[in-house]
Amino acid sequence: MPSTATAAPDTTPASLRPTAEGISRGFEAWATKLKEETGEGKVLGDHAAVDRWAAAVGRWLVDAALLADIPALSSALSAFQNAGMRLQPGGHTMRLEAVVMGLAEVAQAALDRAEQAALADTLDPRSWAARMLVLVHREPHITSSDVCDRLKVHEAQISRSGKMLLERGLVVKTRLGRSKGWYATPRGEAVAEQLADRGTE
Repeated sequence: MPSTATAAPDTTPASLRPTAEGISRGFEAWATKLKEETGEGKVLGDHAAVDRWAAAVGRWLVDAALLADIPALSSALSAFQNAGMRLQPGGHTMRLEAVVMGLAEVAQAALDRAEQAALADTLDPRSWAARMLVLVHREPHITSSDVCDRLKVHEAQISRSGKMLLERGLVVKTRLGRSKGWYATPRGEAVAEQLADRGTE
């Protein structure tokens, strides 16, 4: 059934909301600083300086995550990974190394969420593919024949929908005994839950 829940209105003043332009400028500022400080054996000064830098980057990550800015989050993850390779384990860079590793984990999680939301947005909740994905998520190892029966649709449509979901990495088809069944991948499960919340059925 369609969801009756409504999102709470965004009461943040427009002047304080993150923008794509602001995200881009912010990335250039902190990524350039990180590259400079890790390029020639330098560090971001004492622990307090590292913590101030990390706090600023943390705020940037929150804004990028709220915007679901996939390119920005992907660039951030690369910047953290590259810096991690330049930093030497232990010693005077230990604090910065730990902070960079932690921020990389946050960037990866935010990127995963943004990509899942983007995938959900590309599927019409009323489409056969979306309905099939939700059904497969709810009934692991359901066969194509059973999908046809549940959705009251021709097998050719399920074949097309299944192929599209497979190509997007949302489902897999495996054999269990003599039958082949559909399973949702972890990404597919996340997308299916979002679609279900939007009232697929």
